[in-house]
Amino acid sequence: MTSYKLTIQYVGTRYAGWQIQRNQRTVQGTLKEALGRLTGETVSVIGAGRTDSGVHALGQVAQIRLHKQMEARRLQRALNAILPPDIRIASARVVPSGFHAQKQAVRKRYVYRIFNGQVLPPFLCGLVCQVPVALDLEAMIQAAGLIVGRHDFRGFAAASSAVKDFRRTVAVSRLVRRGRHIRYTIEADGFLHHMVRNIVGTLLEIGRGKRSPSDMIRILESRDRKQAGPTAPPEGLYLVKVWYR
Repeated sequence: MTSYKLTIQYVGTRYAGWQIQRNQRTVQGTLKEALGRLTGETVSVIGAGRTDSGVHALGQVAQIRLHKQMEARRLQRALNAILPPDIRIASARVVPSGFHAQKQAVRKRYVYRIFNGQVLPPFLCGLVCQVPVALDLEAMIQAAGLIVGRHDFRGFAAASSAVKDFRRTVAVSRLVRRGRHIRYTIEADGFLHHMVRNIVGTLLEIGRGKRSPSDMIRILESRDRKQAGPTAPPEGLYLVKVWYR
């Protein structure tokens, strides 16, 4: 069998997330169906991580194995001819049989896009989170920097998270503003369910003056999800890049 690494881009608006779910349209399920049509095989698709309903990707990574070897560029072109236009295979390449898209990932980058204005351009609908009120960006920048390092992120994880270890190492946590557009970038060795969206929800409350930047530390120390802000909407979130050993 031949192993392939696929880099995938998608607009998550029409999908109930990455992972296959019964009676739901998902990105993983759509890709698995396309591979079946192309190869006649039942192909297992393993992603670098799950993205929730409505979340997008510029650099999701998946691994597949095919009984019949196919030139990687041909595989890419053939899949893009079958897949719906809101899912694209950005690249495909043959990898060693031991490659694992999830277990060997050592770092991921997410970006959260905010449109800070009262009138949302229609071509951004579903692709950004709109915040119509003024935001204190300096306070948000200060708060974002406080979570860099290795911490227990239980306070920013979904209440239903059942992992054994909530510690993650954040290497980058920064905000940049260009006109009405605010971009939050976070890179870490791993992420908990809803971690990025809960961090953003808290940063937005700080930007509105409802919290102080020091609340980020208090939430980390509390390890209590109830202490953090609301979960930010999914449409602003993008999985941008995955690094491997």
